[in-house]
Amino acid sequence: MKKKIKYTPGQLDFLRDGYLTMNVRELARAFNRRFGKRKQVSAILATLKNHRIRCGRAPKDRLISRLRLFTEQQARFIRENYAGRSAAELAALFNARFKTAVSVQQIKTFVKNRGIVSGRSGHFPRGHKPWNAGTKGQGLTGANEHSFKKGNTPANRKPLGSERICPKDGFVLIKIAERNPYTGFATRYKHKHVHVWEQLHGPVPKGMVVAFRDGDKTNIVPENLMLVSRAELLRLNKHGYKQTPEEIKASLLALARLEVKTYEAVRKSKELSKHGLL
Repeated sequence: MKKKIKYTPGQLDFLRDGYLTMNVRELARAFNRRFGKRKQVSAILATLKNHRIRCGRAPKDRLISRLRLFTEQQARFIRENYAGRSAAELAALFNARFKTAVSVQQIKTFVKNRGIVSGRSGHFPRGHKPWNAGTKGQGLTGANEHSFKKGNTPANRKPLGSERICPKDGFVLIKIAERNPYTGFATRYKHKHVHVWEQLHGPVPKGMVVAFRDGDKTNIVPENLMLVSRAELLRLNKHGYKQTPEEIKASLLALARLEVKTYEAVRKSKELSKHGLL
């Protein structure tokens, strides 16, 4: 067990007196200089807490080092001149008055820690008229050589039928004249194999997907496309359909469909038995 470190009465009196005017970090430095110790700030803080030593200051008044950045005269100047001004305006006024180089952030930190407010809400007053009222678009800025002309077609716009590979799943995408349900645009990119299937057979039924007989995503010809259920596709992937030799792919497909039908039959039988219908 770690030995508890005791403080002498003189050391505790030093902490009591010092905490009235110093913050914990400054108090730790002063304590170490006075008694030749190497106490961490956390150790001093724990001692203050254990011995119920209080500084007697409100929370907003405990940042002594922040207050000492300014003299009492400068602090009073900030309080008296912050009303109606921004921190940037006050910093400029302060530096001109005292010949200093105080930053805007230092002003912001000081007024925040001291609870000083400017009275500015950041909102436009009722009845305020914007400087650009009544102007719109080029009526304000004027046309320039880079302005889009009416009917302009961007140079990078892809025509209908353009194709690209989807970076997420590796399928071929094709641009078609179909409304995009997500953006509302008149065109969209769609999986090409699905588009080819639907052109021949109509919309893909719910719960079904278009798959490739040879497992090649880029071989998009009608005779290589087939419709399977999601349950069948799950089993095909489980059995490694894509990597299976061509001569047994048909058998593996038949097996997957048989497994799905068997599972559905067993599930239905259990449901009927559960309700006493068997």
